[in-house]
Amino acid sequence: MLGKKQEQRTEENSTAIQAGGDVNLTQNNGLMFSEVKELCLLFLRDNFPALRDEAVREAQSNVEIFATKLESELAHKIGSIALEKFRDPDVQAMINDAVQASARKGVKANPSVLIDLISERASIANDDFKDIVLSEAVLVVPKLTNAQISYLSFIHFMTSCSIGGISHISELEHHSKLALTAVSLGFNLSDSQKKHIQYAGACSIASMMHVDIYDGWSNIYKDLGYKSKEEFKIDIDKYCPITKTLLEQFEENGVSGQVTLTSVGQAIAIAHLSKSIGHLDYSIWIN
Repeated sequence: MLGKKQEQRTEENSTAIQAGGDVNLTQNNGLMFSEVKELCLLFLRDNFPALRDEAVREAQSNVEIFATKLESELAHKIGSIALEKFRDPDVQAMINDAVQASARKGVKANPSVLIDLISERASIANDDFKDIVLSEAVLVVPKLTNAQISYLSFIHFMTSCSIGGISHISELEHHSKLALTAVSLGFNLSDSQKKHIQYAGACSIASMMHVDIYDGWSNIYKDLGYKSKEEFKIDIDKYCPITKTLLEQFEENGVSGQVTLTSVGQAIAIAHLSKSIGHLDYSIWIN
């Protein structure tokens, strides 16, 4: 469900991490992650020692941009970050994987998704299974295009999300508008691109399956008084043009239940959707 309340607490002490030398996360007038960039550049140096000068400059520029955004994201989410997790070799390896992808591909590595996954990996409320999924997701993200990630997000929003606390169907429109921004690039994806997503480990495809999306949504929002799918469709036509677009695209693009996201695919979709809709609780789906 979207909009679930989060409990946050702030860690007060600075934490040291190791990456081929001493790198510190420091706090001064509120938490400052001023050493994250240095950590990322150390990973760059260790993994790309033999690049030509031009390639070094481009890779370094890519990593500096990535590191600056990561630093900003961690500082923004300090209330939910457990600083001691940066001592964990697995967390450092996850950052290293993201740095290597960003160095090679720049924006094509989908850095905003990588950053959200890393910040979630460092969050207070994690368990071993979610940690494994998040680490695997960082490896998969650079193998997907932005359109393919949008497609995963489309599937997740349409089949696994519901809007709580609404009193009239028209209130879906605000959330649908935000979702449309995140998912529209994934409309009309070719079969070969969908198969690549499956190959990358983010979904499974069962072409014989079928889901009636209108039936599913009318059941989700039956508390609004809908006794049938037809009643629901009438109100969607009347009050919810953007929601109608999403529902029709789901039907017309041949999705209709054929695609099921893996836990890794869900994590990627949640990270991407969170940039448009607002923070989503990973633990609702990955548990």
